[in-house]
Parts: sequence; C-alpha cells; structure tokens
Amino acid sequence: MEDMTEPTYEDAPYTEQSLAQLALAATAQELADFLMGFVAVWTDYNPRPVEDAARFVRRAQELLDRAVIVEKTGGASWEDIGDTLEITRQSAHTKFRKVTEEWEAAVKRPIVTDEIYGITGGLETRTYNRMPAGTSTPDETAAYLDKWAVAHAQADGRDVDERPVSGGLTRMTPLVELMSLSTGALFEEFVSPPPHLMAEISEREAVLWDRIAAGPHPSRDAKKHAAAAHQKAATYRAQDAHAKSIAETQTPDQHASEHERRWPKEIYGPYRVFPDLATARDWCAHCNVWIGGR
Repeated sequence: MEDMTEPTYEDAPYTEQSLAQLALAATAQELADFLMGFVAVWTDYNPRPVEDAARFVRRAQELLDRAVIVEKTGGASWEDIGDTLEITRQSAHTKFRKVTEEWEAAVKRPIVTDEIYGITGGLETRTYNRMPAGTSTPDETAAYLDKWAVAHAQADGRDVDERPVSGGLTRMTPLVELMSLSTGALFEEFVSPPPHLMAEISEREAVLWDRIAAGPHPSRDAKKHAAAAHQKAATYRAQDAHAKSIAETQTPDQHASEHERRWPKEIYGPYRVFPDLATARDWCAHCNVWIGGR
C-alpha cells in the first residue's frame, strides 16, 4: 500500500506557534533556575533577596508576555485573553499590543541591521537577530531543554518522555512554509531590495515547490511553479553578479565619504550592510551597489 504520509524535512522551520512555545519554555526554565537561589537561607548565598525578588517579578512579566503570544498564535482572541486575566478586551490589547507586534515583526524578518542616519567617519552597522532568546537557534534550545526537563523529572522520581520539549514542536510542511515566505518585509526595509536577498527567497520557493511536486499530494501546477521559481532565482543571481562586476572597488570609508558628498543629509533607508564572504564586499542598499575591495 502506498505511503501517503507527508514527509518531514529537518531544514524546515518550526511553525510560529512552536517557536512561541519554545520561547515560553526557555523563559520558564531560566526563571526556575533563578528561583533556586531563594531556597538556600544562608545570607552569603542570597544577600539581597528583595532586589532579586524584584528582578524575578520583572522576568515573570516576560513569562506572561510569552504565554500571551503562545495563545495568540494558537488563535485566541483579545477577548479570550482578557477573560482569563479578568480584564477587558481593550485592556488586554493595550497591555500586550507592543510585545505581540514585536513578535510578529521578528517572525516576519528575524535578522535586521541597525539604521545609520548620518555618517561620522565611516560605515557602522550592527546585524542582529530580533527573535527572543532561545528561538534564534531553536534546535539547540530544544535539545538543551529536553535534557533539563528529563534531569529534573528523574531527580523527582517522575517518568518523562526523553523529548519532552522537542517532541512537542512542529515543523512547517512545504505548503505552509510557502505561504509564510514573502518579499513584503524586504520592501518595507528597502526601496530596492538587494538581488541576493530576493534570490534567497526565490531559491527557497523552488526547493519547496520541488518537494510538493515529489510529495504524496502533489499540486497539479507544482512543477510549473518550481520551474518559475528556479528561473526567478537565476535572474536575481545574474543581477547580483552584474552589480558586483560593475561595483566600484571602494573601501567602506571611501564609500561613506562619496555617499555623503552625493546625498548630503539625505540618506534614505539608510545603510544596510551584508557580508559577502566570497568577494569581501558589502552591500549599500541606498546606492544599490556592492562596496569593498576585491
């Protein structure tokens, strides 16, 4: 009998709700370890309990924020959240709107680069991951939490599954991941997104359509969509190669000086720098060119 089970792929990202659950679990684990310091009564072990308790209360608010995000990603309404907390729907929305918006923005585009609105002696950027602690490397976090949970359960004499955390996480199917892919976040960040970033999205689309075409429930047009995505990715890669071939071989500092001369005090967007290890170049999203020596 033909196996119609949807195959799983280790490179598939976790669903948004699984990431939210992982963020909650990581925060809970940190708080649990933090509270252990209150158990010992020796004064030299915990000399400032009020200060530490206040710190715990602040972290407990973060735990509540993470719990709200879990329920929201699971389909709960603001009215549901408000009823649980015995506050109004509007109060719940007001209280947790910022953290949920930050979560949604991070999930949409995790890795971002700090903005520079002026040039003072060269290009300076800082690329970082906006996802909550633990969710930027979910597999590592889940493996660590598995060991932590098993060790505590065994110490208490309780039976527990060997994968109490990772076993509950769900990866996206190719179709679900396709629905999550979007260039919208790039166009929010760039007037003209760098072609190498557009190529990465198209290449992933091609992989996913290929998987759907080879899967147990292939879409009728999956092969056609896969071919179109491969072609689109190749076009973006060609554009990127052309941009690199004609880019000036300026150092970042030289480019900063030239950029300021051409657009004094009119930096839009502004700089976003992406390391390109193959050619030791960086991308200036405002000028739409690669910079740096060959």
